[in-house]
Amino acid sequence: MKKWAGALLITKVGKVILQIRDINPKIINSGMITLFGGSVEGPESTEECFKREIHEELGLDISDYRFFGLYKKRQATHSEDCDCYVYLVPGINIDTIKVGEGRGYKLISTKDNYLTSEYSPITQIILNDYFKN
Repeated sequence: MKKWAGALLITKVGKVILQIRDINPKIINSGMITLFGGSVEGPESTEECFKREIHEELGLDISDYRFFGLYKKRQATHSEDCDCYVYLVPGINIDTIKVGEGRGYKLISTKDNYLTSEYSPITQIILNDYFKN
């Protein structure tokens, strides 16, 4: 089973930072809004993966975080079979972000409608869990 690890990045004022993915038909969720993260490589742990991906994609070194949840994507509803490990990272200073992958980022709060086709299905589920807490 493929493993993926990523982060719910939360700004100091409580907004969620999401990735606007590249438009590329060869990637899952092409052009959509998703969490930052990526596939676990080799013997890497999911924790190591999410830290590596956040560093590669945003130039951030993560030290304050906690495990948020395991989400199971399946072919029928998400176009692939994948276990997604999500970590919660609070207190991100938006001015320190340097986007190195994707078309940029989007900030959202509980007031924003994330239940649209712009957002990947798994992102909608994760955001729903986060905002209801």
